[in-house]
Amino acid sequence: MRPVIIDTDPGIDDAIAILFALNHPGLEVLTLTTVAGNIGLDRTTWNAGRLAAFMGRDVPVHPGAARPLRSDAINEERIHGDDGLGGVAFPAPRIPASDVGATEAMADLLDRHPERSITVLTLGPLTNLAQLITQAPQAASRIGAVVSMGGAVHEPGNVGDRAEFNIVWDAHAADIVFRAGLDLTLVPLDTTRKFRADKAYLAALRRTGQKAAIASADLIAAYQDQKNMAGHSRPLHDPCVPMLITAPGVFDVQQMNLSVDTETGAIRSGECPLKVSMGLDAEAARQVLLRGLS
Repeated sequence: MRPVIIDTDPGIDDAIAILFALNHPGLEVLTLTTVAGNIGLDRTTWNAGRLAAFMGRDVPVHPGAARPLRSDAINEERIHGDDGLGGVAFPAPRIPASDVGATEAMADLLDRHPERSITVLTLGPLTNLAQLITQAPQAASRIGAVVSMGGAVHEPGNVGDRAEFNIVWDAHAADIVFRAGLDLTLVPLDTTRKFRADKAYLAALRRTGQKAAIASADLIAAYQDQKNMAGHSRPLHDPCVPMLITAPGVFDVQQMNLSVDTETGAIRSGECPLKVSMGLDAEAARQVLLRGLS
């Protein structure tokens, strides 16, 4: 099993990614760390605990950054709903959120595990990871790999020209992470916008009879794109992150030199060497997600 830390701001698509990771036999979720991101830190932390409880897991949840490093927070309640999970029912957390913060928890895990053995999966803004890099650089240097949903390379952004929510929320944090020299794979809108679900796919998830798959179908239904008459969901951004490390052949990953405009959050050509997913086999990806959830 591959040990992972999931840094997250659940969020509907975060929730699907977490259910996939908790259910997948090849992944060992060591902890969930939270950032305010989509709907504020109290709610994202509560939701992380709810998802772990739904899967019958006592995975520790460590709250992290309540705001960006240098700017004011924005949120996406209009997409994810007041509760962050589109009104889909999940139980209360089985264990309370930890008093240990996200950065301290990540540093401790990285120090206690073999060097380069842990993969960090980031599903939200990069504030917690940036704070780890600046506050505990020795621990950060022990990270094996980072896979991060964020950015737009050639695609239009979703909060501005070539500007995507996770990066814009804390562009200074993203700049720190990009420049840290980590083995970082970025999964931008160029990939995630190609990954959607329709009503037939939701029916297939429900036919499995498995709770992670059925809950994900309910979440995707709540995430439906009301403007799309063909009945497709909004892009399933965050599930692409754990899927990339369990089924890398589905993704087109390229080497690029990029940077972050810290004023706008836009991704530009630059001096930071990164791996970047620029596309995926959408049908194969849907089958990977279905198998992982069921």
